[in-house]
Amino acid sequence: MSTRPFALTSKSSGHVSRFPAERLGDAELVQAAARGDADAISVIWDRYAALVRGVLRGALGPDLVVEDLLQEVFIALVKGAKGIHEGSALRGYLVGVAVRLAALELRRRKVRRWVMLSPTGELPDTAVLPRDTEGRQALQALYRVLDQLGSRRRLAFVLRHVQGMGLVEVAAALKVSESTARRELARARTHVARSGQREPALHAYIERFRTEES
Repeated sequence: MSTRPFALTSKSSGHVSRFPAERLGDAELVQAAARGDADAISVIWDRYAALVRGVLRGALGPDLVVEDLLQEVFIALVKGAKGIHEGSALRGYLVGVAVRLAALELRRRKVRRWVMLSPTGELPDTAVLPRDTEGRQALQALYRVLDQLGSRRRLAFVLRHVQGMGLVEVAAALKVSESTARRELARARTHVARSGQREPALHAYIERFRTEES
């Protein structure tokens, strides 16, 4: 279920119809959002909230902070829509903001571990994990492995292998060259393949990370 981020009122006289949403192009939505049109921003939320949530959840795991950061991504859109000059850039903009916020949260977690605010550095209130035992164990094992990676390498892995993004999109989201993204992905896959061998719950998932192309 998708909950929109905040109450919005349209600032423009132009009104973007929300029916049917699939007929509205990203370029049209961006232009309307830049004018402060609440309906346009709601349509963007409907279209991209699941993707952004997936990026955040993939990077951070099942944590309630994901929903807070999801809201922050769309608040950033409201503030920055005027700087999006092409509709095709909307998806990349949202993913890029999500990546930056996830990287900041990963750094905060390291600080929390260092100052021992909690034994693991994780927030005590966590979202519900998958109900099936095998899926829950595999997810927990994956995040134990990913916790050993630096934030950029971890995010590269999540964007490519959890969200299924192409190399060009991964590089753009991380604001690095394609060669750097390819190198980070290769090292992340190697780490997951090696460290995952010590996690029985991941054995069934390891082979595809060894063979999947960049």
